[in-house]
Amino acid sequence: MGKLINIDNGGTLTDIWVLDGAQSYHTKTLTTPYDLSKCFFEGLKKVSQVIYGQEDMSQLLHTTDHIRYSTTQGTNALVQKKGPRIGIILTSAAAIDTLQETDKEKEMFEALVGNRVAVIDPRAGGRGLYQGCDRCGRQPELRGCLAPGGEL
Repeated sequence: MGKLINIDNGGTLTDIWVLDGAQSYHTKTLTTPYDLSKCFFEGLKKVSQVIYGQEDMSQLLHTTDHIRYSTTQGTNALVQKKGPRIGIILTSAAAIDTLQETDKEKEMFEALVGNRVAVIDPRAGGRGLYQGCDRCGRQPELRGCLAPGGEL
């Protein structure tokens, strides 16, 4: 089993914790609220140095099975139903119903996702185009090609 990287993006500091079997590695970096990708990548570089004795993001990422990413901003957006809306890419339109079974879930889905729903045709082997959802009739704002080297 490969590594599990956990990144917790806080208001001031971003924590990076890596679990590799019985080994555990931890570091912190300053959060860059103006560009969260900056602290994300700085954290990965820093933890790769902790693990390997030198910066080696390539090896870190090639030996990682999962990355978990959480943000204070994301949690606040969910709780307050504010912030940028997200998009969801599914392999089955039936999953839309599963995400909206209760009135509360429907309200949350509409507040955070709205019409940004896309369904990938699984028969295309992950290379199909994003499609509008026939089940709910939504025309997604997400469009693009999932083919390797394609653009979203």
